[in-house]
Amino acid sequence: MGSNREMLETLGKLAISGSHKVVNSLDNLLDDLIKRKGEDFKVSFPQTGYYLPLIYALLGKEITNLREAKDVLGDIKSFLREVPQNSWDSLLKDATDSGVASALSAELIEAIKYAEGDLPEEGWQGFIPDSVLRSLGIQLVDGRISGVAVILGAAPDSKIAATLIRELQERNILSLLAGSVNKKNFRDQLISENVQVGLDHYIVPLGSQTSSVIHAVNFAIRASLSYGGNKKGETQKNIDYCKKRVPAFVLALGELDDIKVAVAFAAIRLGFPVITDQDVPEIRETPFTSHEALLSEKNYSKIVSLALLARDIKVKIRNIPIPVAYSAAFEGERVRREQMYCQFGGKYSTAFEFLRSRSLEEVEDGKVEIIGSEIDSCPEGGNMPLGILVEVAGRKMQKDFEPILERQIHTFLNEAMGIFHMGQRNTCWIRISKDAFNKGFRLRHFGVILHARLHDTFSKIVDRVQVKIYTNQGDVEKILEEAKKAYQERDERMAGMTDESVDVFYSCVLCQSFAPNHVCIVKPERLGLCGAYTWLDAKASYELNPTGPNQPVKKGECLDPVRGEWKGVNEFIYQKSNKTLERFHAYSILTWPETSCCVGDTQIIINDKPIKIGEFINRYRGTEEYTKFQALTLGNGKNIREKIIAMQKFPAPEELVKIKTKSGLELILTRDHKVSVDRAEGIVWVRADQIREGDRVLALKRLKINSKLPDIFDIIPGCCRIRDREIIGYLKKELREKYGRLSKALRKLSIPNFKNNSLPISTMRTVINNLDSTGRLWNEVKGEVKRVYKGWSYIDISNRILNNDLFYILGLLASDGSICRIGKGEYKINFINTEKTLVSVYKSLLQNLFPDRNVKIRLKGSSASFIKGRRIKAKKICYDCYTNNFILGAIADYFGIKVGLKGKWNLGKMVNLPENFITSFLAGIFDGDGSIRLRKYGSRWNVAEAYLCIEDREAAIHLQLLLKRFGIIGYLKKSGSIYKVVLYGKNLIDFLNLIPIRHPQKKIVSNKIKELSSLQEIDKTQREVLPFRIGRLLAEISGSESVLSSSALFYYKTCRSRPLLSNVSKVLDLLPEERTEEVRNLIDRDYFLDIVKEAKIFKNQGQFDYVYNLTLSHTHSYYANGIHIANCGCFECIVAILPEANGFMIVNREYSGMTPCGMTFSTLAGSVGGGAQTPGFMGIGKLYIVSKKFISADGGLKRIVWMPKELKEELGERLKKRCAEEGLPDLIDKIADETSATTAEELVEYLQKVNHPALEMPPLI
Repeated sequence: MGSNREMLETLGKLAISGSHKVVNSLDNLLDDLIKRKGEDFKVSFPQTGYYLPLIYALLGKEITNLREAKDVLGDIKSFLREVPQNSWDSLLKDATDSGVASALSAELIEAIKYAEGDLPEEGWQGFIPDSVLRSLGIQLVDGRISGVAVILGAAPDSKIAATLIRELQERNILSLLAGSVNKKNFRDQLISENVQVGLDHYIVPLGSQTSSVIHAVNFAIRASLSYGGNKKGETQKNIDYCKKRVPAFVLALGELDDIKVAVAFAAIRLGFPVITDQDVPEIRETPFTSHEALLSEKNYSKIVSLALLARDIKVKIRNIPIPVAYSAAFEGERVRREQMYCQFGGKYSTAFEFLRSRSLEEVEDGKVEIIGSEIDSCPEGGNMPLGILVEVAGRKMQKDFEPILERQIHTFLNEAMGIFHMGQRNTCWIRISKDAFNKGFRLRHFGVILHARLHDTFSKIVDRVQVKIYTNQGDVEKILEEAKKAYQERDERMAGMTDESVDVFYSCVLCQSFAPNHVCIVKPERLGLCGAYTWLDAKASYELNPTGPNQPVKKGECLDPVRGEWKGVNEFIYQKSNKTLERFHAYSILTWPETSCCVGDTQIIINDKPIKIGEFINRYRGTEEYTKFQALTLGNGKNIREKIIAMQKFPAPEELVKIKTKSGLELILTRDHKVSVDRAEGIVWVRADQIREGDRVLALKRLKINSKLPDIFDIIPGCCRIRDREIIGYLKKELREKYGRLSKALRKLSIPNFKNNSLPISTMRTVINNLDSTGRLWNEVKGEVKRVYKGWSYIDISNRILNNDLFYILGLLASDGSICRIGKGEYKINFINTEKTLVSVYKSLLQNLFPDRNVKIRLKGSSASFIKGRRIKAKKICYDCYTNNFILGAIADYFGIKVGLKGKWNLGKMVNLPENFITSFLAGIFDGDGSIRLRKYGSRWNVAEAYLCIEDREAAIHLQLLLKRFGIIGYLKKSGSIYKVVLYGKNLIDFLNLIPIRHPQKKIVSNKIKELSSLQEIDKTQREVLPFRIGRLLAEISGSESVLSSSALFYYKTCRSRPLLSNVSKVLDLLPEERTEEVRNLIDRDYFLDIVKEAKIFKNQGQFDYVYNLTLSHTHSYYANGIHIANCGCFECIVAILPEANGFMIVNREYSGMTPCGMTFSTLAGSVGGGAQTPGFMGIGKLYIVSKKFISADGGLKRIVWMPKELKEELGERLKKRCAEEGLPDLIDKIADETSATTAEELVEYLQKVNHPALEMPPLI
């Protein structure tokens, strides 16, 4: 101890000695220079408005010449101290003050060198200009730069230097290099290892002399002046800003002389810790630094980690180095048995996952150990034992946080492509797919994932993470025994807590994004209704994020100990529920029960057709019909359909968020609702109110759906008639045979008199369905119908009417036509265009389809007219091709083309048509009122663009959807009174290659554009941008530097920009075989990254009365107006009153069958929730069932009369234990399940048979 004290004193004396040397050197330099140059000789740094920044900030002096420099020397010397004779504390202060004097002096020395033209040195940056400071400062603020490493000196050799710098680069640390050791410097060491240096690579060499380190110091101090709002001369404020806000540290490598020691103490005085590879005494706590001030670490593999810890720099590991894709989009991915390489746990082997905290000294950050065999030793399709032991350390880590972090293992591993994870603790079940194994995924990658994600998610409390993975049965069982003790200790600690033993509960408002008035009150004896949050979880969450969704709620005065009512809780929920809930009973389902939640306001695609969610829910609410439908969502980058299991409708909140994208998508949703966004850390869920302009959201790109063409008889109005005597005679004959007399048949079917010469199509269908319910007869008879009549007007339908030509005609009519009803069932149809050839094509096609219809052409007058509300005055001759056609009008109406001035557009009805019909329709739209142009941009390159024009916004949105059937992205814009879907770049070329253009002029321009495209002479500015992850992958590929520029690869690696599809294509051939498929899958995805142009919160002043929600069976997300959004499944179980049984039933969301209350879980979920209190019904978490406080005011556990068998088995021993505690060990056998009762009558009969105690309890109602 005494020896260490002596070494510290020696160190302090060295700092003071070195500082005197530097100040004296400056003094002599000034005297000499004044003699040679005079006092008016200019002294400054280039490109800065802060003069000499350190002197300007600490002393408030603006130095511009030698006279002012000489004057300030006295102020600098005031910091110098002599060696004190008393305590170390005094020596530490004097040494750091003297260090500041050396830094101020060094700044003047460097400025003088600049004035004399000696700096910057060739190949070195020297002073960092203000413009660079601003650029780097912004990156520090937004997190692209995690911190700043000032490397003083040189590494023992160039390989160690390269290793250190790569580790710093991987953590997005900006490295500033200064000084040398024995004529070696860090910059030259890097260059010898072919490491590229420069601002673009976050490696800035300042100078080879020790004094050049001042450029790092004045870089830091300018941050205080620029971003901290501090002023010149505010010495302590500027120093405090550096300490608290500038995440910098010094790596002092190589031998230390007295001047370097002086520099080190100057850094300490500014709040920057110093870590050296030399054997020096450590300075742990000082008043100047947040944590340690001076540390020694000779192991170069640990020195960076130690430096980050000392400066409290939290690094987000954006690129998780694993051989498979990693994204939130893969959570929920299933690995089926036939896809599986190997599995762990479940019922197949022993497995567990266990996280515990350790001291900092016991954890080596990033260390992953495999203790036993890797999965290569496992036969394909086999299983292995597995133990995952995660050890974490952190200054702010607490034992209470262990289970919170441990539960995240499920999510973290599930987000790796090809990995399936289920359960937790020693009930986990994990599968690795064959694809993942073949790509190189191994058990050690579990450790890599956990290390990265724990740092990323829990950076406030986690400083170090190491992972040990066991695969030998003996080792697994041994560590499992230790883990079980910890599990039990945690459970007992929670079990020992009661609502009465604490003064504070915690709120949870995570679900207010879906139900604005909902508030969960999490108590020791009741989890949140989602089942995810215990009281300890909520407490820890509050400590980690004091402004987050979990807030402390003081109980206050107890108003009702039986029902669980407290004054403080009532006051809290009144405020947090937007003043809609006044009281809350914790232990009763009958009086003021807790609220429940779910919802999302959106337009969606259901059963392959777009529909407004409000329309869908209002149509099917209160029925079970909606469970037959599927909604479009995203899984593993591909669009999939998931079954709808619940839907809700709730009052809208006072504030909503509107998001607008570059492609023209718009979405209005609640503030907390999460949207899928591509960020540097991957594809993540981001709250709507945290989405920024410039973010890229996942938007629908390719709409792969099952095509379906409707029957022409589903389109023809039922009032149209057939006049086929043979068919009519046959139907009469069949009716007589079935009913005996025709009159009896007509009465039975409610059909008026059966005429001999004609029959309405609706009547024909009724008769045939009565005769044959299989549909075979209908298919036979309708195939014999040749003509359809409306009055005496008829149309021949013997030819196939629904063909490409018909949909081309519909496209022309939708763009440049008009359709009006005339009388009952007849339609007047006009197509108006200036291109005579196109009008002739239209007439010819129409006559071929409907040879019995008269089609005429006339010239339009030159006077102005109105078409669809638009004033039109033709500058060219207009041709009006007109006809009456009741079938064509009915078809157009059926497929959503507007009919009449008051008609509605709904082109979404075409979305699931066969692709060739959609292609023809789009061609008609384009030929009719579309446009295309080719122009030169600044005489440099060719720019091409095309437009599809239509009068209605919703129709334009549906045009975008029709294009997405082919993976073509159109950009929606409003132009005057019309809407344009704009196409350019590759999307335009794909469109032109797709559609058969018949307009002569547009065809010429189109061919020219396609020719230029094939010659690579067309503008490529609108190339598709890919996710950050692909860019990082490109940067890792060996040989990519020969194809792409070093700056592009650096930007990709550090997530400063996303890769372009064209760049990825260049590198594909360089990919190792095992990675090729992964990259191709990432490229060939069904979404694109749409740029957010606007994201704003606005007041809902009555525009929206309700918000809506769907819950899907597995993937809790779906497309909303084309944008991928998240949705929660919310409560795990629903408790519902059964008055007939004098008890309550419980149903979990996994159970899809009928319950004794006459409703399924999905129907109940539509009635329970949204922040409303529904007496007799309540959403809960599963584990609340085995709490002593479970509906205790209403009779507790003895009131449970029914629950699904699966839920009983899941609760297992816990439920048996609670029943025993109630003195009813056989109660679990008396609780009915679906095998004994699914109706109220069956249930009562069963309860009487087993003598259930609920029947003897006081009546509930």
